[in-house]
Amino acid sequence: MTIGKEKLKTALSLIHNDGGSYLLSGRFVDLSFVAHVKSAHDVKFRKPNRYLKFIQEHLWNLETIVLRLAWQKDLWSKGKLDEISWMIFAKCDINYFHVEFRSLFDHLTKLVSTVSDSPGQVKSRSFHKLKNWLAKSDQNVRNLGRDLAKLVLSCGWFDDLKTIRESIIHKGGFTLVFLEKNRILFQVHEGISRKVLIPEVMFNENVVDFELYAGLYLSYLLAYLEEISEAISNRLDLKSMGNPRNYHSGLRILNDWIKQVLNLAYPKKP
Repeated sequence: MTIGKEKLKTALSLIHNDGGSYLLSGRFVDLSFVAHVKSAHDVKFRKPNRYLKFIQEHLWNLETIVLRLAWQKDLWSKGKLDEISWMIFAKCDINYFHVEFRSLFDHLTKLVSTVSDSPGQVKSRSFHKLKNWLAKSDQNVRNLGRDLAKLVLSCGWFDDLKTIRESIIHKGGFTLVFLEKNRILFQVHEGISRKVLIPEVMFNENVVDFELYAGLYLSYLLAYLEEISEAISNRLDLKSMGNPRNYHSGLRILNDWIKQVLNLAYPKKP
């Protein structure tokens, strides 16, 4: 896997420090705000607004998982949380991270379908099924709209997270958390196989560094939401309104984690 440097930089450009409070700005935040305002008096914005709210809620939950894991890691590292509690709490949060990610994409699928060229012809209710449906025929691509279809089909990195989530939820995959102070280390085992093997986010050949893992995939998500939001805004002919922003304490942690990935994947030249 080759780390997408530009995606990391895009994600970092969306996170800002406002006097110690961290916020998210950008096209997705703007689209969510404008759709909310317009939905009050224009029925065509009500479905997009509904799905944008769901996506925002899942994003908020992902940011909360980041914040809670960092907080629990600090408690454990300082001896204020016992080892067993740290392991079971972290395991639950890592599992939930994958569930929330998949749920966000299911609502993203509904959003994209709603603003497509032929909403009645787009039947897929999951992102994975939508990708498969688009690959079947050019007519399906036209029904969705070529601009949206290109964006959906370009999101190959989603498949990796989907595989991990299905292993955990449907195939008996077991998430194991490892005890290393000041680190969040894990691996998902399905039988004798290790499910996460991405060299750039590994602590060693067997164990994954969750800070790098989450920093990588959440930066990809933020960059992708910007692309999708730009396309949808153009389709709905929506213009920016003010400078909306979403605050969350987890963004401070996420900002640091994304920088860790960027520094490891692209170290500064001496």
